[in-house]
Amino acid sequence: MSSFYPKADPPRSQLFMSHYSFASPKQLHKRCIQNHPFNHKVQIFLPATLDPASLSSLTDALARDTHYYHAHVPLSLFLTSAFMQYIRNGLIALSVQGGIDTHDVVCIDGKGKMILSLTKDSYEQLGLTGSPSKFHPDRQRYVVEIDLQAPAMIPGKPGFDRIKWCFDNTLTTVFPMVLASVDPLGVSLPLEFPESARAQQRTFRIQSRALNDIVVPDTTVIRTIGKNDLRWRKDVSALYEWVGLAAMQSDRIAFGNSIDPFLCVYSSPPQKTDEVVKSSGCLLEVSGLIPSSSILRIFDTLRTSTPEWSNMTVWGFQDSPISWIGREHGHLMSGENMYSFFLWSRNIQLTDKEHPDKDVYVLLEHVAAHDTHS
Repeated sequence: MSSFYPKADPPRSQLFMSHYSFASPKQLHKRCIQNHPFNHKVQIFLPATLDPASLSSLTDALARDTHYYHAHVPLSLFLTSAFMQYIRNGLIALSVQGGIDTHDVVCIDGKGKMILSLTKDSYEQLGLTGSPSKFHPDRQRYVVEIDLQAPAMIPGKPGFDRIKWCFDNTLTTVFPMVLASVDPLGVSLPLEFPESARAQQRTFRIQSRALNDIVVPDTTVIRTIGKNDLRWRKDVSALYEWVGLAAMQSDRIAFGNSIDPFLCVYSSPPQKTDEVVKSSGCLLEVSGLIPSSSILRIFDTLRTSTPEWSNMTVWGFQDSPISWIGREHGHLMSGENMYSFFLWSRNIQLTDKEHPDKDVYVLLEHVAAHDTHS
């Protein structure tokens, strides 16, 4: 008997959890941030209400010397001498019209590589060699990668001239794009565009919200895990869910919440004491095209200003051709590519039973089903 039900389970999204020390030579936190170039929002939660002076100081640090551009550009513009220099300086660019599963999408990853995620028709017209997308086994989508910093990328050489001819004659689409270039300290660098690009300079959008009369959970059990204790993953998941509810300003984390368990079975992670204590918190959101260098500066600022503990969550563009560097990305049903850090203050007083390394963090990396990050 025939059935309309699928014969295979649908692909699943993935959540990776890591518990690391800042003293580790692997520097996992830097690798995660620096290799994730296309970020559109950063959200910070602090379990304390900041006074106006501290809030102003933190927001000024987040927005200092930061901007990006929105422009309409053909791909041939990136082969001009001016933009080739921008690319050598770490330019990132991403087309922002059309879905990654249905339209042509282009990006430059900040390491000098251009990635073209193309429909079958566009790929066959382009005239450059690529490979089938890992997420489209029917060969209806192809990925072309061009190293713009390769030795052959010099005007007059066959490789460069072939690419330029294709961009001038076959793939002549004018793409709406967001672009940014920053120095290693996260300070934005100016870009100059032709008048036809209709370029607009934009700044980060920063919002802050106070959360009053909430129940803030205790995170000590996560920070002080033993080497062989795997139960912390469940505790991290619960805390991650709590931060999501805080971002939604949900009543479920409000002090005195007494909803009928028949309607909602959620309960907040435990506090330090058996008696429920009224607390407060602060949410900061930064949105725009946020380069990884700027994210790292925000991260370092947060490490020095964390009161007891804090959370920083970063969202990547859902329709980017890559999530992390070298990791092909698709959308399917959701397109998540995001990561989240839990940090603790360096001034925490340790008990006798705790491990002496208190400068630790928890990292969560969340990717959708169509993503090769692992």
